[in-house]
Amino acid sequence: MNTVLFACVHNAGRSQMAAAWFNLLSDPAKARAISAGTDPGPRVHPEVVTAMNEAGVDLSGAPTSKLTTELAQQAQMLITMGCGDQCPVVPGLTRDDWPLEDPKGKPLDEVRRIRDEIRDRVVRLLDSKGWRRSTHTIRAATLDDLEALTEIYNHYVVHSAITFDLKRFTPAERRAWFDDHAGSGPHRLLVATDEHGERVGYASSSRWRPKPAYSSTVEVSVYCHPDACGRGCGTALYGALFAALAREDVHTLVAGIGLPNDASLALHARFGFRPVGVFHAVGRKFDRYWDVAWFERPLNPEP
Repeated sequence: MNTVLFACVHNAGRSQMAAAWFNLLSDPAKARAISAGTDPGPRVHPEVVTAMNEAGVDLSGAPTSKLTTELAQQAQMLITMGCGDQCPVVPGLTRDDWPLEDPKGKPLDEVRRIRDEIRDRVVRLLDSKGWRRSTHTIRAATLDDLEALTEIYNHYVVHSAITFDLKRFTPAERRAWFDDHAGSGPHRLLVATDEHGERVGYASSSRWRPKPAYSSTVEVSVYCHPDACGRGCGTALYGALFAALAREDVHTLVAGIGLPNDASLALHARFGFRPVGVFHAVGRKFDRYWDVAWFERPLNPEP
C-alpha cells in the first residue's frame, strides 16, 4: 500500500481537497492519501466545504491534523501545497510541491477553480503511478444500448452548448448515427457501464472528412451521463477508444470542443491533444453565438 501525504499550513483547504480527491479516485488496494498541516486550523474552511459539496464530496466533518513525525513515517510521498518556507520538510520522502493558491476567504468561483486544478493534478498523479480506480467496464456498443445513449446525448442537447443540435432525438432518429459509428476500423462506438451495469457514457470515432486523402484522420468525441462526470468515465472511454484505434490505420485524431467546457479541455489535454485554433461564433444556440476550439493529436505518427 502506497501512502501519499498532502501537507500545507492549516490543513483546512488545499491539502484536505487533495486528499479527498485522491481517496475518491484511487484504487484503495494500491494507494491512499492522508493530509496534515504544520499549524492546523479548527475546521475546514467553509468556502472549501461548499465547493467540494458541489462536486459530491463532503468535508463538513473532516478533522484537521497536525503534521508529526509519526504521521509522516506512514507515507512514501510528500506533496506540499504552495506554502513556501512554511511548508514542512520531512527527510526520506519523495517530495513534490504544487504551487496552488490558498482558497481561504476567496469568492466561490475562485475556490471552484482551485478545487478543479487540484483534482486535475491528483488525476495526473494517479495516472502516472497506475493507482487510478476503475469502476467502469468498457465494451463495444450494441443496438440494445441505443436508447440509453440517446438519453445521455439528449441531456446535452437540452442543457448545454457542447453539441449544437437543437432538439431532442428519439432512438429511431439516432439509428443512422448508431449504424455509422458502430462499424469497424476507425468507426467505433464504445459504451461505459458502472459497477451496477448502468450505461454511463460513450465515446465514438469516425472519418473526419469523406475525401480519400483524409482516410487516416479520425474525429473523436465522448459523452458521459451528468452523474458520472468527474468519476473517470471520460478517461476510461478515451483510453479504450485510443487503444483500439492505435491498431488501425489511423494517423491523426481531431476533436472539436464547444466553449466554454473546462472539463473537456482538461480531458483532451491529459490525452496529449494540442490546440489548433478557435472558430469564433460559429454555432447559435440559446439565442447566443458560441465558439468551437479544435484540437489534434498524432496517434500513429510516421517513424
